[in-house]
Amino acid sequence: VRAQPSAPVEGLVVERVRLPRAPEVAAGDRVLTVVRVDLSRYRLTVLSAARDGAPRTLEAWVRDHHLTGGINAGMFLPSYRPVATLLDRGHALSLRNPARYDGIVGWDPRPGASPIAVGGCPTSREGILERYQSAVQGFPMMVDCAGRARPWPTRRRYSAAAFGSDAQGRAVFVHSRTPYRMELLSRMMVELDLSIRGLVYMEGGPEASLVVREGATRVTEIGSWEDGFWENDGNDRLWDIPSVIGFTRR
Repeated sequence: VRAQPSAPVEGLVVERVRLPRAPEVAAGDRVLTVVRVDLSRYRLTVLSAARDGAPRTLEAWVRDHHLTGGINAGMFLPSYRPVATLLDRGHALSLRNPARYDGIVGWDPRPGASPIAVGGCPTSREGILERYQSAVQGFPMMVDCAGRARPWPTRRRYSAAAFGSDAQGRAVFVHSRTPYRMELLSRMMVELDLSIRGLVYMEGGPEASLVVREGATRVTEIGSWEDGFWENDGNDRLWDIPSVIGFTRR
């Protein structure tokens, strides 16, 4: 089942899709939230505690910086600095390149490049950084650029936030509060034919967040379950996060 907001906004589509398989644990509602953003009408932007102030909830990042919406910009270290590469319009907030981080999303293209691209299928991280002025690297890729589910290195279950693109070249923000093994979640997204063409895992557990504030379109997605860390469905608040991929009207 796929539903769209009662008052759709040009260039912005919100879908809520019921996932076909029940989770292994009694948590969440089996609903996947997918936000598609037309980059001819919206501009992606990066905010980070490395440059833009203290960590705060995603809702606070959106409010304080007048964003339309956003999602986690990858995982972070105890120092709040990004675990992997994070660039904003040529400014390097991090150039770390962990060996197992095989997915990267690039935007703000240099001449001749498409508006958004996902590296790792097969474009390399270096290729993305040559063609795009902004990028976020994540661990790992969930769906490749041909729309195929990728294997996942662990069997841990958690709420998840992910970022990538679709077959129409739109930016795609994905959130599942319901905890799944990530390889299963990726396969379900492919089976549902969501037209995703490159999707990279950004964050999991109670820190996984997705917010949209555009007219009557209101999205607040909050993660909870994470194996070995937060094994319950009780989280009811957005947690502070240090880095955000946001979007605003052009």
